[in-house]
This record gives sequence, structure tokens and C-alpha cells, in this order.
Amino acid sequence: MITSISRHLSTPIRLKFLLITSFPFSNSSKIEDYWTVLQSDNGYESNLERNLTKIRGNLNGSVVEDIMRRCSIGDRDRSILGLRFFIWAGLQSDYRHSTLMYKRATDIFDISGNPKWFVDILEAYRKEGCSVSVKTFKEILYLCRERGAEEALGVLRKMSEFKCMPDTMVFNVVIRLFSEKGDMDVVVGLREEMASLDLYPDMITYAAMIKGFCNVGLLEDAYGLFEIMRQHGCFPNVVAYSAVLDGFCKSGNLDRAMQLLDEMEKEGKDRKPNVVTYTSVIQSFCENGRITEALAVLDRMNSNGCRPNRITMGILINGLCTEGRMDEAYVLVDKLALDGSVSSGLSLVLLLYLCVEMRTWRKRRSSSRRCWRVN
Repeated sequence: MITSISRHLSTPIRLKFLLITSFPFSNSSKIEDYWTVLQSDNGYESNLERNLTKIRGNLNGSVVEDIMRRCSIGDRDRSILGLRFFIWAGLQSDYRHSTLMYKRATDIFDISGNPKWFVDILEAYRKEGCSVSVKTFKEILYLCRERGAEEALGVLRKMSEFKCMPDTMVFNVVIRLFSEKGDMDVVVGLREEMASLDLYPDMITYAAMIKGFCNVGLLEDAYGLFEIMRQHGCFPNVVAYSAVLDGFCKSGNLDRAMQLLDEMEKEGKDRKPNVVTYTSVIQSFCENGRITEALAVLDRMNSNGCRPNRITMGILINGLCTEGRMDEAYVLVDKLALDGSVSSGLSLVLLLYLCVEMRTWRKRRSSSRRCWRVN
């Protein structure tokens, strides 16, 4: 049928038609091939991964997801086979799992509720004499990201049993998980372990540690990492600086935040403050009722060639309105619109917001006056 139809089409259309109609059949065929191998797996008597590799053809996300869903319907052993297929697929040269696919795998197999599955998979590799590499462990660790820090650490400790040496990327996964958990003692210990293996942390390592220290309120420890980074030739960028500065702002230590802002402005280049950095400081001053100092930061922002965005302006306008300084808010919008610091569209939005706020403020003031007269 397809052949007879394509015979009557022009060459370009014929090629497009054949491509469109061939994909579903190709996918279906590969799915059945992989499914047959998984169903015929004889436990520890055969090497599942070796048998899967014998099947020729490119992998894609729909094939992987279909196999996972089939394997999820059944007992524990079938689910483990599905996870082994997923890990094997991630190691193939013609295919890479997307971030979404890792998330789907953890949901389909309910990895969060089955913490021992990774141990069982590694045990199956050992008994079957499978070739296990650092890349294999990375695939398992990427799945651990959805499970938790302790499981990831357990996988890291298993690497020596397979004579695999962890690299910086492996440590980064575990360090990030413990940093998010707030267990910074373990994080520091992992960094020292890296040093003992002649591994150097990279920007990803330090970014996770800085965020972790900030989240638990150890801001000076986070700042202290900057010097360690420089010693290792890994210079902190604006993202690292902004994370620490934001931590000082949220803790209410605005003097320390301003010192750090001064340092960023002096160093410049990759440490030059951006709109996110300045907005964080401005917001903290406004929240603490120090609107005049917030306006001074805005002046510094403009003098350093950094334009405020709608979030910055919204925070400032709201701060001025909260203090009843409506006229200053109008003047500020007008000034920034004239010198091109904000677009005409944004200035119009801000003016409309001011009109609403002015009406609300006048109603409140009128109501309070009536109450005063009655009393």
C-alpha cells in the first residue's frame, strides 16, 4: 500500500513520506527486540548488557520510555531489568538521556521508595561479570539525584569494588546533594577526599558549596571559599559573588553586603555586579525601611552602566509608595525614562501602577482623617 502510494509522488515528497511512515515501524521493531532480550534474561547466567548491545539500530526517547513502562508493570526483578536497560541506554554513543528522561525514570520506577535498587543493580553487575566503568556510575548517580544524598554517597563508596576511580564530576553530584541537604560537614569531608585523590574542585563544585554554606547561614565560610578558589586557579564569578551577597542581604547584614558590592565593583570583569546583584541589595534596603539608601544603590547601578529592570523598579516604586513618598516615585520614573535607563513601555506600566497606588493611599489618608475627627 505504502509502496504504491509513494510511486505516484515526486522525489522530495516521496522521501519525506517514506521517512514519516517508516519511523513508527522502526521504533516498534526495536522496542520488541529489546523487550524480547529483557524477557529472556536468565538472571545471573547471561550478561544482559552484552545481549542488548547486539541489537542494531539507533535509540531514542520514545523507545526508552516504552521499555521502562513495560518493565514497571510486574515484580521487583522486572523493574531492576528496566533500570539496567535505562543505564545501558545512557552509555550508548548515539543516544543521551535528557534531564526530563531521568525524571521520568525515577517516577516510573518509584526510585524514591526503593533505595536498595542501586545496590541490587551493582550486585547483578558483579555476579554477571559486567564491564562497569566510571560512566556507568555516573548514570546511576544521575538517577540518585532524585533519590537523596545518602544513596548517592553509598554508590560513590561502591566504586572502589569495581576498581573505578571517581572523578570531579562524580564528586560534584554527591557534593551538590549534601549541600542542598545542608550537611556541610560531609561536603567539606568530600572536598578533602578529592584533594587526597589529586582531584581539583571546579566552578560547579564551589557553586554548590557556596550555596550550601549560604543556606545554613555560614556566610563567612562561603566567602572564605573565594580565596581557596583563587589558589586553585578557579576565580569566583559574578554568580558566586552574588550568591554570597544575597546571603548577607537576607540575613540583614547590609553593611557586609555593601562591602562585598564594593569589592565586586572594584574587581570588575567576571565579578562585575549585574542587575540581579544590585536588585538584591535594593530589595533588602527597601524591606528594612531604608529607601534612601536603596535609591543610592540605584545611582551606583546606573553609573556602572547597569540598567534596572522591571523587578528593580517595581521594588523601588513599592518602597516609596509604602512610605507615602508618591511625588518622589513619579520623579524617579520620569527621570529614568528621560535618560533611557528604562523603556517607555516600562515607564508607562510604572506610572499606571503609581496612579493606582496614589488613589489607594489617598483613600486611606481620607479614612484616617475622618476617624480622627470623630474621635
